[in-house]
Amino acid sequence: MLHRQNRWLFCVRWHPKPSDDNLPPKVTALSIICVERVIVAVSDLSASRESWRRAGFGIAGSEQDFDRDGIRVARLAAGAVELDLCELHSAKSRSPLAEHLRAATTDDNRGGIVGWVWGVKGVLVSEERESSNSQSIKAIEMPGLSQPVAKAEMLSSGLPGVVTAATPVTLDIESRRQSLARLCGANANTVDYLEHIVVMTPVLEDAIAANEAIGVPCKRIREVGNGARQAFFKLEQTVLEVVGPATRGRPGCWGLALMCTDIARAVAVARENGLQATEPKLAIQGGQIARIVDPLDGVAIAFMQPGPRRDD
Repeated sequence: MLHRQNRWLFCVRWHPKPSDDNLPPKVTALSIICVERVIVAVSDLSASRESWRRAGFGIAGSEQDFDRDGIRVARLAAGAVELDLCELHSAKSRSPLAEHLRAATTDDNRGGIVGWVWGVKGVLVSEERESSNSQSIKAIEMPGLSQPVAKAEMLSSGLPGVVTAATPVTLDIESRRQSLARLCGANANTVDYLEHIVVMTPVLEDAIAANEAIGVPCKRIREVGNGARQAFFKLEQTVLEVVGPATRGRPGCWGLALMCTDIARAVAVARENGLQATEPKLAIQGGQIARIVDPLDGVAIAFMQPGPRRDD
């Protein structure tokens, strides 16, 4: 997604403390089928709801906000992938997400993508790391689709600045899409699905090895110049694009590219609601691309629309 022409570049707004060494569970049997949800840290949930609504996203009503262990969650949808806006409202929270949400929203940080949850087919089989101080499995509680509460076991992501977890998924992609549409309502910006998550990492080989170790194979590697390369991993409709080595800013999630059925409408909705958005233009990877100029809660947003691929 990073090209010499028609680039969409994101500014990393935060960098959580390295925590992989503190994660006790090692999931030994994974059958990852999707990115189930993306976790976004916000400092003021009410204001964030309004910002994302202005960008044209449907949002579940505030009466349906999920509140567990000092973390309040508002829910959006990008097709079958849930976008969770997460506000830490209690200093006493013992959730494994608490330190990452705090780091993303304190001082000059404006929030940002903390990480994501893998959707796993079947049952998670976990082993505790061998340690003189045995620790229990770390898990986060989240709003569910097929049940009120879902649990996700924390994983070591292998990506500095990125938190990942895994949760069992019992619904197929179309059922998840329909359930989220009923919950959140239609996206006025015509966003149909999450097309890309872009991540910067210091050592690309480590990121590839970490993903392949949990059953997410690298589909392609692309040279982008100046010693940087892109590795692509695809699950259902979503591509995880990992770029390394990170030479600008800090490692972590940069932003989201969202596929629309009508990119002109996506831009118009944003502008009608007081947001600046660029004009759609041809994208190297094919189709058209536009972006919201100012990140939403530290998350850079690009809109895309399918179309013929351009020649490099």
